[in-house]
Amino acid sequence: MRLKRPGLWWRRPRSGSTPDDGSVESQDQQRQDLGLMLRQRREELGLSLRDLANQTRITTPVIEALERGWRDRLPERAYLASMLPQIERRLALPAGCLDPLLPPSALLQRGPARSGLRRFTLGNIDVFTTWQGTVVYAVVIAFSLLGINRQQQDLALRNSLSLEPVRADVEAINRRPNLAGSDERIAALRPLEQVQQRTPQEWLELVRGALSQSQGVLEVVVAEPRELQLSSGGGDRVQFTAAVGGLTLQLQAPIELRLDPPAGAGDQVLWNGEPLPVDQERPGIYRVNKLPAPESDRPQTAPLLP
Repeated sequence: MRLKRPGLWWRRPRSGSTPDDGSVESQDQQRQDLGLMLRQRREELGLSLRDLANQTRITTPVIEALERGWRDRLPERAYLASMLPQIERRLALPAGCLDPLLPPSALLQRGPARSGLRRFTLGNIDVFTTWQGTVVYAVVIAFSLLGINRQQQDLALRNSLSLEPVRADVEAINRRPNLAGSDERIAALRPLEQVQQRTPQEWLELVRGALSQSQGVLEVVVAEPRELQLSSGGGDRVQFTAAVGGLTLQLQAPIELRLDPPAGAGDQVLWNGEPLPVDQERPGIYRVNKLPAPESDRPQTAPLLP
């Protein structure tokens, strides 16, 4: 029975060695040796390529490229650096024994922390990943805050920056001359101010004027008995049968009067001495509409249609 040499896969690379230490032939030979060691260890554990791929979640072409030393078929450096530790743990290999399979840049990233000192420059700072970048970031933020605070203090000393809200001078506003009262044309453009300036006596006179314009005397003269129905804006509701003669009432518009049967040639319906026209669509109906509001109370612009 032929014994296998366990020292081939147990051998670890020297500390501090890089791909630049040897020639291209020695690197290829080292890659071939590591691939052979990886294959022998997998066969010793009785694992096939598919079994190892399923357990490590790595595709079989990648594992085959590692065993045969096919560098051009390997994935990118970042992915390969995360795959190799999984293979080492599954095959019980020493940690880091597969590092020579990584490209030089990935090998530097897995190397000692002192390599960060060589790549630290002011033009390429790794903030929060190296302590040098964290210190530079904190210094820049501190100086920025101090500069902004100093600028705000200078503006406050020059009275160009107000630290308190501006208060309105209500007394100065009240002392301003009333332009609306001095010019009637300006006052006509401000109807709300005119309404606010009215006294209670003026409001009473407006109400009385509106009532006097809407009130009137209704006279009904019938030549034969008729049924009369009457309703007015003052809340009057009357329904009775009028005999031959005249009826005089003082009412408030709007008024609607109905005669049944309709008025004949000898009948008259008068409002403040003037005859009321009969409704053409509804015979026997007489209406007194409410008078329109005065021009001062009307809106200045016509309402918009919906």
